[in-house]
Amino acid sequence: MTAQVVHTAIALPAYAHSQDSIRDALLAWLADDPDQAAKAASIIAHGEVRRRYTARPLDWYLTHTSVTERSRAYADEMVALCERAARDALAGAGVAPAEVAMILTASCTGVMIPSVETYLVERMGLRPDIRRLPASEMGCVAGAWALGRANDYLRAYPRAAVLVVAAELASLTAQVTDRSMANIVSAALFGDGAAATVLIGPQFPHNGSRAPVRDAPGEVMAAANPAIRAGGRARPARVLASRSHLFPGTPGLMGFDVTDSGLKIVLSPRVPRFIRQHLPAVLAPFLEEQGVGRGDLKHFLLHPGGRKVLEGLERELQLTQEDTRFSWRVLREYGNLSSATVLVMLHHFEQECRPDPGDLGLLMAVGPGFCAELVLLQW
Repeated sequence: MTAQVVHTAIALPAYAHSQDSIRDALLAWLADDPDQAAKAASIIAHGEVRRRYTARPLDWYLTHTSVTERSRAYADEMVALCERAARDALAGAGVAPAEVAMILTASCTGVMIPSVETYLVERMGLRPDIRRLPASEMGCVAGAWALGRANDYLRAYPRAAVLVVAAELASLTAQVTDRSMANIVSAALFGDGAAATVLIGPQFPHNGSRAPVRDAPGEVMAAANPAIRAGGRARPARVLASRSHLFPGTPGLMGFDVTDSGLKIVLSPRVPRFIRQHLPAVLAPFLEEQGVGRGDLKHFLLHPGGRKVLEGLERELQLTQEDTRFSWRVLREYGNLSSATVLVMLHHFEQECRPDPGDLGLLMAVGPGFCAELVLLQW
């Protein structure tokens, strides 16, 4: 028996921007460098992102440039966003804060010590003896990684509940003195936001009321637990298996350099091609070990690292944009949210999709290392 993913919630900063407004801000910043401005305009025009959220107004980033100022903003916003997402996830799952035995948190776009879950314990009434596992240096894969580690924990402690929270404030890593293409691509692609999800073990005391009841094909009735509301929440997913894979000799493809002005993005143009060439070979043995074929997968939650990455995965895995519609939706409406992205996709899937009993799905992310995280789900 494996863990159930009961409910996922998201929290977004106060400042929402159309991609046109971000384009205008970038072009104003690059006004004295026409070549870079033209490249930035092209990246934005072809990136498929339509809207993003930031922790502060756009003009704030041009004037508040010190590491101290941005670190303070990071800590304040992290606590607020993570608390909102976590409270909503627990409420939707029908799990009380005191019932959570373990909390995993993920973020790579800033540093705060003590880590954010320390504040959540006091603010939310989580248990003082809760097991804490913060992940601060894994980047985009951390949300998928956390689901796998939560499942590992719940195999050992089947009566427990686990809270996963991922939040990123990529806007606070923007370097106003760095006009490299990596920094421009980052400014055109990444967004701010948080997501949280609740997982329960197979013997969690309320487990019997978690799964929705199907009275007829395509019709989902409310479960005994009011958290499974009438109107079509998805059947909770079970985590069947997970896999981590680190590609040798690739640390320079993606990450951050720690500089006097803060975190400076490292983003190789080789990333989309590398993913297309190497990721399918990792997926095949993972599925084979679970007795699953590529054709058995019905749902795909693929981290949208960018348009080229997503299009490449579609070609290699023979998927349509309908198959990857949640990836495209999150990319368009939020940009790349790094570790939180797969959880934001999971949130929309839960709200809008009604999988059939037994359906299999793949949740997948890639990130610094260079590495991949794979999670096999079943509804």
